[in-house]
Amino acid sequence: MKVSHVISAGALAIFAAGCGYSIKTSTDYDHNVRFSNYHSFFMMKGNSSGNPLLDQRAAADVTSALTSKGWMEVPEGQGETAVVVHAATKTKHTYDTFYDGWGGWGWRGGWGGRYGGFGGATTFVNDYKVGTLVVDIFDAKTKEAIWHGNASDAMSDNANANAQATEAAVDKMFQNFPPPPAVAKGK
Repeated sequence: MKVSHVISAGALAIFAAGCGYSIKTSTDYDHNVRFSNYHSFFMMKGNSSGNPLLDQRAAADVTSALTSKGWMEVPEGQGETAVVVHAATKTKHTYDTFYDGWGGWGWRGGWGGRYGGFGGATTFVNDYKVGTLVVDIFDAKTKEAIWHGNASDAMSDNANANAQATEAAVDKMFQNFPPPPAVAKGK
């Protein structure tokens, strides 16, 4: 194996691990629901991220997570549950300042005195998108919510990073799915 392949694989592994740690997930569910009663689901469209490819990947990742838990995807309207995937993005900014020169300072010349002053500075604003992925699962008959999960910092402007980050977010979100049966209180 070439050294460049090993270095690339190592860099990718470090990047993927870094994505997983920055993604924050939370889940909630109806504690009165027995998830063992559900075995099928159908996907419904939610809010779009504005990037149809990202939306498709997120839905595919959720489908994969649910099928890996033993649930079966069926045509719309035929499942026991309806799954809705939402994506929300917002623009954030970073500011990078580059200094054209540094004059120096000292006791004798004061600020900029004999060494010349600060020089110029240029600040660049970089816009990037960050996003939240939300998954809601509803009982198809009652239309009541039974499970809710969200992952923040799960999407960015970088297409390659998005695929990995979305998959990592969904994996993390569904890590403890389905929730355990509720324990009867007071017994």
